[in-house]
Amino acid sequence: MRLLLLPTLLLPLLLAAQLDQRLESIQVIQQADMQIRLGNTEQAYFLYTRAIETDPSFADAYMKRATLLTRLGQYRQASEDMDRALLLNPMSDHILDSRAKLRILLNDPEGAELDIRQAMVLAPYDPLLRRERVDEWLELGRTDLALLELDTLLGEAPGDAGLKLKRGFVLLEADEPSPALGVAEGILAADPKNALAHDLRGMALIRLGRPAEALEAFSSAIGLSPEFALAHYNRGVANRALGNAPEALADLQRAVELSGDQAHFLFQRAQVRRDAGDLEGAVADYDAALKLDPAMTAVRYDRGVALKLLGDHAGAMRDAEELVERTPDDPQAWNMKGDLHLLFGEYVEAVDHYDRAISLDPEASEHLHDKGLALVMNYQLLQGCRDLERAIDMGSERAREAHANFCSF
Repeated sequence: MRLLLLPTLLLPLLLAAQLDQRLESIQVIQQADMQIRLGNTEQAYFLYTRAIETDPSFADAYMKRATLLTRLGQYRQASEDMDRALLLNPMSDHILDSRAKLRILLNDPEGAELDIRQAMVLAPYDPLLRRERVDEWLELGRTDLALLELDTLLGEAPGDAGLKLKRGFVLLEADEPSPALGVAEGILAADPKNALAHDLRGMALIRLGRPAEALEAFSSAIGLSPEFALAHYNRGVANRALGNAPEALADLQRAVELSGDQAHFLFQRAQVRRDAGDLEGAVADYDAALKLDPAMTAVRYDRGVALKLLGDHAGAMRDAEELVERTPDDPQAWNMKGDLHLLFGEYVEAVDHYDRAISLDPEASEHLHDKGLALVMNYQLLQGCRDLERAIDMGSERAREAHANFCSF
């Protein structure tokens, strides 16, 4: 009888010990959170690890450390912590949603979508998760699902201006500027002082090829909110489209002053400086943009071209090599490197790189056009003209012009 009672007597002691471990782990997590606020990430990491060691069954401790690791860019380690947290708490929609965001950063769209859908099953009516889900679908390129989620949310809150604005911007992402313009004008009819709606209207007008009207819309947004960095950036883009170089540069400088951590602001300012012949200033902006976002291939390509024009051939080719190293399966990267070889007069190398681009994307006429041009410039007229003819068959007007100039024999 005593043997049967012994486990029953021990159970309260075991529960008390587990409770003590959990409470101690919570206290350590609170200390780590304080270190985060003080900016001591190394100490915070040490304390979160200690919290895990104190209570290895506490999912929140793993999630805290995973959040810190994500901030530090250590995505793989963060993923391992989230996986462990989900094993301990498999019914947590919060963990699933957090792991979906991390999987987007890890370039795992299938895994991210699976986590999103599982979170939806567990918490189908959570308004915060549903709003965040819109952004997640956008990150995954699923504008259709983002719009579906927004339409559902707007069905429950038809007067929510924030949701309407979000829907307008998603429509722009979906390349539907006319409906986006309608959304903006509907919001402005009810609230003419909504700076975000003026900005949305301007962006839609730019997409519709109406930059002069867009300029007025962005100016209205800035008038209502003078420190609206994105509106300054967008007005700079509109001014550039209209050929107003000094005004474009002034707007983009103001955008960078207000929000200097936006790589695309710096990139656009570099383009304006390049157009004005300020190649040194353009390169400085390209450098700054790449420090913020090393994955911007268009920036690296344009910097390579600018460096070539400045006589820095070695620097230009370093950018070209970096392009294909970072994105070996991207036909545009190989095409860009081919373009640089073409600029240097290295026609054989250019053709080799265009061939690689063609093998990765045989349906893109631009690669055939560029290869044909390189062959023609290397006095291989018959082969070059054949490639230009193939590009013409695929609908390339540039190839038609080149063929008329070089192949009329």
